[in-house]
Amino acid sequence: MKSFSKKDLILKTIIETYLNGNNPVGSHELNHKVSIPASTIRVYFKKLSDEGILTQLHISSGRIPTINAMRAYWYEQLIEEEVVLNDLDLLKFLLDKFEIYALVYGGDELILQDIAVVNTKFIILDFGENELILRYSQDNLLFMQRLVGLDLKSIENLAFKVNFEELLEKIFILKQAKIYYRYNESKAYQIYQNDKFAKLLSPKIGFYFDEKLKFEPLFEEGFMGLKLSSTFLGQKSNIIFAGSVYSDFKTMLNIIKEAA
Repeated sequence: MKSFSKKDLILKTIIETYLNGNNPVGSHELNHKVSIPASTIRVYFKKLSDEGILTQLHISSGRIPTINAMRAYWYEQLIEEEVVLNDLDLLKFLLDKFEIYALVYGGDELILQDIAVVNTKFIILDFGENELILRYSQDNLLFMQRLVGLDLKSIENLAFKVNFEELLEKIFILKQAKIYYRYNESKAYQIYQNDKFAKLLSPKIGFYFDEKLKFEPLFEEGFMGLKLSSTFLGQKSNIIFAGSVYSDFKTMLNIIKEAA
């Protein structure tokens, strides 16, 4: 079990208290939660503020964590690698409650099983129940022959590295057809407040997650995205959650986990 210093304990409690109520946290309120004298807490408030970890909206108000503090907190707290989603009513309730956008899509797990050439005009990529059709060329054929046995996500990464635009576009179309769930598009708009919000509506956004947590520049300052493997109503998939760094992703995921 991780051992917290007094400073770490105060910061963690401030963050979790703020996530719970979205109100600045004062020394007396914190005193009741951590049993540390309010005078000592005020000393740590000053240190954490000087370090840019806490900020004060008004002279008379308590402290709130900065965006940088929230980023560090989420890197430590969001350890889930996969979620199981079976209750859509619960999911919708949680996304509304915590003001979070969600996109669930499939396709990354598909395996390229075989390829075939038709009349030296087309290359058929066989992914089992799904297939992609490319224009025939010897270079395209040689490239695709090396990829048999790989999953679609790996193929997409390789296609991006060699700038195989036709293949990338066909993969995009396939994933668009495998959007299983999308909710709270208005929250996606709030993240960008311009036409860039549309990129969050497409599975293409998942390509830019080289790790499960992303902040700026993929998202505007103060916002974040989380990509996890998921099982959605029995379907293997990916889910992307996006919202403010001050949205309580941890509590939402805990409730989903308990309900699975």
